[in-house]
Amino acid sequence: MFLCNDESIVGGKVTFFLCKEDSLQIFIPITGGIDIVANGKGFALETGQVQVLNMGKGEVLEISNPYQNDVINYMQFGIKTEMFLMRASEMLFGFNFEKDQNQLLEIISNPKLPFKLSMGIFAGREEVIYKMQSLNHQFYAFIIDGAFEIEGRLMHPRDGLALWDMEQVELEALSNNAIIVVLELTPNP
Repeated sequence: MFLCNDESIVGGKVTFFLCKEDSLQIFIPITGGIDIVANGKGFALETGQVQVLNMGKGEVLEISNPYQNDVINYMQFGIKTEMFLMRASEMLFGFNFEKDQNQLLEIISNPKLPFKLSMGIFAGREEVIYKMQSLNHQFYAFIIDGAFEIEGRLMHPRDGLALWDMEQVELEALSNNAIIVVLELTPNP
């Protein structure tokens, strides 16, 4: 992974993103939604959705807030990739925290992708053990809201943590409605 952005855009405004690496860009709206234009094609995302775009070095994204009077917030993760097996492709995934609380939901898991993405919303004192697919994979967690203890480390909102050489990772929510994003990254060959 080479990019983790926690971005906000005021009502009706636009921002641009220049891709500096051949990569997979992952967008997760946190509050509100975002509109993305990539190579003339538009994507509209709302909370409960994750969009993955395969981008080449030098490509530019236009990211805008479709709401005139509200500030929106979204997460963007960038993962370097050597393979352009899905060039110009896009992948849209959905999730529903309401029906699946207190567990990590596997949102994206595809052997062709160099990552696995999970998310969850937890009540206080709920615990989960994340089992790594391989010992040589890397673990990255980002706290959207609330507090967690991850492998004995206290994590607050907007904190991130990278771990490696782990078979499993213990997570415990320390507050109600605690939200976490977990990426398991496959090292480049």
